[in-house]
Amino acid sequence: MPVKSDQIYEIITRKLTGTISNKENQILDEWISKSLRNQIEFEDIQILWEKTGEFQIPSRIDQNVALDLVHQRADIKSPKIFRLNLLYQAAAILVLAVLLAGTYSYFFSTGGSSSEYYEEVFAAIGTRTHVDLPDGSRVYLNSGSSLRFSNQFTSKQQRRLELEGEAYFDVAKDPKHPFIVKAGPIEVEALGTEFNVDAYNKDRAIEVTLLEGKVAINPANKTDGKALIILDPNEMAHFNVKENKISKIKTYELEKYVGWINGKLLFMDDPIQEVMLKLENWYNVDIRLEDQKLNKYRFTGTFIDESVDEVLRTLSLTSPLSYEITPAQQDSQGRYTKRIIKLKIN
Repeated sequence: MPVKSDQIYEIITRKLTGTISNKENQILDEWISKSLRNQIEFEDIQILWEKTGEFQIPSRIDQNVALDLVHQRADIKSPKIFRLNLLYQAAAILVLAVLLAGTYSYFFSTGGSSSEYYEEVFAAIGTRTHVDLPDGSRVYLNSGSSLRFSNQFTSKQQRRLELEGEAYFDVAKDPKHPFIVKAGPIEVEALGTEFNVDAYNKDRAIEVTLLEGKVAINPANKTDGKALIILDPNEMAHFNVKENKISKIKTYELEKYVGWINGKLLFMDDPIQEVMLKLENWYNVDIRLEDQKLNKYRFTGTFIDESVDEVLRTLSLTSPLSYEITPAQQDSQGRYTKRIIKLKIN
């Protein structure tokens, strides 16, 4: 008999909390093995569950309250922001419920109800989502990215956020309150504009692409009031973190940098290392380069809703690239590893 979605989420919750029965464990294993989609969904739920590990989860969970939250979230496409009081009421199920919208958040508080706290919004690996900020700005988050901001976001002199990963910002105009995004060692400052920040590889390089308006890029520890660089529309800044150098280039290939918002995976004469990074973030896979000769090849293509296998098959038509996909494996703890893809030359 097919298991209902509500039932499987209850079973997954008990799996994660260590209260699952042998029969339920068998049902879960059968559900996971039925399709790659089920397997990936279970993997993503595990990842989100681990991100809540810093909280003390109550040992007893009101499952009626929890399931109500699931039902409330099941048909909501536009993600809301959940705060810690809800997380404490139904910590186990809440993570699963918000996963249905591709995002969840929590806050850190150091005092009473009037204290400042920080909300953090996540896009699960393999998903893309958006969040509407209190000032009317909209932020699109790419796979595996997160955004952190204060509950006093609109009452401060500056609208400050911290980004991990990649995001596209459509900023509400408010000249009196500059909009500032911290990404690793730099900050991007705007008044009312649209721009993309790619900080996936923040230990090596960060890219900022401007579509409309004007932005200033500053060091995060700015003290002299001088900007590193000013961007105008159709310009991109590339910050080399290791060398502490920033460069500006004119670009008319904006789709390459922001196409992900519309579900497009684009390569435009990209080296293999950039292709690997994009595929890993997009499909939640582990890609290994088996032949360094592939470093001399560049790749071009636009993909919408294709599997990673279809993408690699298409790219292999224009190069001697060959690949081998190893399915995810279940470890002794019942967790699934990422799929491994090995790239080499024919």
